[in-house]
Amino acid sequence: MRTFTFLRHHKVSLLIAVVLLFIQANCELTLPTLMSDIVDVGITRGGIASAVPDRIAQGALENVELFLSPEEMRSVEDLYGPKDDKGVRDVIGSDADRAAIEGALGEAEMLTYQFDQGIPTKQFMKYAARDQRAARAPGASGAERQLSQGLEASLGDTVTTDSLRKLVQAGAISKDQLVGARSALVRSLGDNADTVIGLRAVEFVKGVYRSIGTDLSQVQTDYLVHEGAIMLGFTLVGAACAIGAVFNASRTAALVARDLRHDLYERVLAFSPQEMSRFSVASLTTRGTNDIQQIQTVLVMCLRIVLFAPCMGVGAVWRVISYGDTGMQWIVVAAVCVIAVVVGVLMGLTLPRFRKMQIFVDRNNLVAREIITGIMPVRAFGRTRYEEERYDHVNSELTSTYIFTNRAMSFMLPCMMLIMNVTSVAIVWFGGHGVASGTLQVGSLMAYMNYTIQVIMSFMILTMISVMLPRADVAAARVIEVLNTHPSIDDPEARGEAIDTPAEGGEWSGDLVFDDVTFTYPGAPDPTIAHVSFEVKPGRTLGIIGSTGVGKSTLVQLIPRLYDVTGGSVKIDGRDVRHIGLRKLRSLIGFVPQHAVLFSGDIKDNIKYGDPSMSDENMERAARVAQACDFIEAKSEGFGSMIAQGGSNVSGGQRQRLAIARALATRPKILVFDDAFSALDYRTDSNLRDALAKEVRGTTVVIVAQRIATIMHADEIIVIDDGRAVAAGTHEELLRTSREYLEIARSQLSCEELGLEEDASVSAGSEKERHADGRDASSRGGER
Repeated sequence: MRTFTFLRHHKVSLLIAVVLLFIQANCELTLPTLMSDIVDVGITRGGIASAVPDRIAQGALENVELFLSPEEMRSVEDLYGPKDDKGVRDVIGSDADRAAIEGALGEAEMLTYQFDQGIPTKQFMKYAARDQRAARAPGASGAERQLSQGLEASLGDTVTTDSLRKLVQAGAISKDQLVGARSALVRSLGDNADTVIGLRAVEFVKGVYRSIGTDLSQVQTDYLVHEGAIMLGFTLVGAACAIGAVFNASRTAALVARDLRHDLYERVLAFSPQEMSRFSVASLTTRGTNDIQQIQTVLVMCLRIVLFAPCMGVGAVWRVISYGDTGMQWIVVAAVCVIAVVVGVLMGLTLPRFRKMQIFVDRNNLVAREIITGIMPVRAFGRTRYEEERYDHVNSELTSTYIFTNRAMSFMLPCMMLIMNVTSVAIVWFGGHGVASGTLQVGSLMAYMNYTIQVIMSFMILTMISVMLPRADVAAARVIEVLNTHPSIDDPEARGEAIDTPAEGGEWSGDLVFDDVTFTYPGAPDPTIAHVSFEVKPGRTLGIIGSTGVGKSTLVQLIPRLYDVTGGSVKIDGRDVRHIGLRKLRSLIGFVPQHAVLFSGDIKDNIKYGDPSMSDENMERAARVAQACDFIEAKSEGFGSMIAQGGSNVSGGQRQRLAIARALATRPKILVFDDAFSALDYRTDSNLRDALAKEVRGTTVVIVAQRIATIMHADEIIVIDDGRAVAAGTHEELLRTSREYLEIARSQLSCEELGLEEDASVSAGSEKERHADGRDASSRGGER
């Protein structure tokens, strides 16, 4: 049912599937009945489907009317038109009129046929004697007593229709006695009455047709052709519905999968790093590909088979029940019970394994992805054998689960075939006795067997699809889990509360303020960033430096709201970034991450990624500022040169320069470089900073760096240590006032390059005083 919830937006398609499958099921359920009619009527009865002949001679009709009551005679007379020149009368009544009189007429035709063959008088009197008790009863008429006392003496050795007519004309016997004799004879037949009456009535109709010159072989051929055409028509309609159902199911499932992929990736694109850490990349990849593929496959099966099987099963059960008391219903019940037990046992064994299977697929993808992306260090450290064994372990878990479930489910088909064949044998065995005793006809037995097999096949279809349902259920749960995960970074634009203008009106300028910002990662005991405050005016450059792991990257990730602050606020032009629409906020910021990522395509596409409609002139300007033109122009196709997935066909420095060009090309108000110059040589780094100083005047620039040379010319530098701003000022000021900054500087540059004496040191006092000086410097930096 969880899988079916994905069809909530495709109700019309679901309705179409139900209608088409219902029609198809009815067509297929009609075929056994038509086959039964062909066998019982077309072959056994010579194509004579009704006891009411289409044409009958007047004399034959009069013989039949001997055994009909006055009301029945009037109905028969109304059913047939006047006789023609040859004394033949044609049916003129409706099908309803024929159906109303067929039972009585069949009984009368049976008696007429018997008397036409000649019935021994003693046998006739035997049936007549059954009515003698009624003749002796009070109120019996004199004619009835006459029948019981002197009828046998007035008949010869045999009784024929002609002798009966003469007796009736002479008043020796009344029509009422003949009708009573008909009823007595029918009662004496017991359970075989319908079969015997049908067969005798058909023989009578055949005799009537022969007497008037009708070609019986043509009658049989016409019936077989007619019924065959009807069967062909039902078959074609069923085939058309099946084709339509398959097309509808495939199209609907494909649309559902398309929508799921769209919704899933739309949701993933809205995830913050917090949600991305909850779902691994390997898991999200599996959910967006393998899981949705499982859902699509099962939806096709559901719309085609799962809906079709109940229609067939219920319809077949109804047809089996409608056959009346055949004494074989217990066979169907027993077969269904055995199937239920088999399915229950197999599903109980395999369902837990199916739930684990997708977890093993995730783990398999995770390990494979780690090995492929880390192939260089794997080879460099000689860990190939270890990685092979690690992958073999997770692959073996997945393989053993597949093998167990497939082996368990492999018992399903032979068990179902065994049940179906045993059921067929039982129906033939017990049905054969019914055919021998005359309570069941061969065609009816064949139809009954077909309907029983259809019931079993319906269960078989459901059990075969049940192999896929558990995996689809798990896949659906995993996809729904992603779709139901709401990003921790909410977009005020989605709520209609986004602010699109600066606090003082006008155009956005890029004035960046951190006001007592604190940030703690979810689940972490201590804050990563604590009480950091500074301001960067448009046209100025802020450098951020510190040792590894002190929170520099986390700090700048708060600007485009990759994370939200847990204390304080980040403001742009006086507006809290949490109140600015995400689309607008990120259009103001050019962010170059620590690890530059390029997309498959050409260089032009990568630089124009932020705005595909930008001019080539602006693209080239950004590449020139980023110092990327030299290696781009060296390529044979220039800006049209292809970039492999992840930028694997360019060096680290080239990848960083293209990422910087991509950020510059959008002309943002704020430029954030998160250690984006680490792969550049000193000369390229210097040239790039010089070009930035000339080309991006009026832009707020924030540079996170490990190298002093990258930020030493910044208007202000903040030193981060353990998540706190311990010092702030210019390069020269920090060399004099911050021991942390001086230690970093002296680890990278010589005293001569720094313009310091060999024994230079910070003149601050105790550690506590140095931190106090750093906080004061930070405050002064904020004021500046």
